[in-house]
Amino acid sequence: MHQAERTCIGCRSAKEKHELVRVVAGPNGLLIDYREKLPGRAAYVCPTGGCIKKAMSAAVLSRAFRSQIAAPRADDFIKLLAGMVRGKIQSLLAIARKANMTAAGYSAVKDALDKKRVSLLLFAEDLAEGTREKIEAQRTDMPPRETLFKRDEYGSLFNRELIGVAGILDAGLANAILHEVRRLKSLLNNGN
Repeated sequence: MHQAERTCIGCRSAKEKHELVRVVAGPNGLLIDYREKLPGRAAYVCPTGGCIKKAMSAAVLSRAFRSQIAAPRADDFIKLLAGMVRGKIQSLLAIARKANMTAAGYSAVKDALDKKRVSLLLFAEDLAEGTREKIEAQRTDMPPRETLFKRDEYGSLFNRELIGVAGILDAGLANAILHEVRRLKSLLNNGN
């Protein structure tokens, strides 16, 4: 399915709308419209540090909005956007958990992998390397996997103390989470 294209105000390249972040001019300056619900004239920017740094100049914003817009600091914009993306990932994980579309913890994930039910594996940043190796050992059909959050953060999302690994069982939710995780990593890797 083809989506509408928009042009990034930073790099000036046309991309599908879902690949970009919508921003709108508010009465007190630029607002990130991550849910794409705010009214008003909008512009779009790639969720990468390079594009954001180019876009956050008064000249670029004034051209995009056809009026004077106070340019926020690019680092502040990146930090705010990263927080929104993290929040979106946490919301998607909560939806998956409430829909019983997750496997949380080593035993549950191993069982779901054995039954070929896992569409996405999420490892905690502070997971022991040996545990990760045991999960990945002798598997040729591994689903996509990403490393994000700490064990206590996953624990709070799954109403447990610590979770080192989680599996997403629904393909649609897995794709949505994977999209957001990659967006966050791209934003943080290019934001420095």
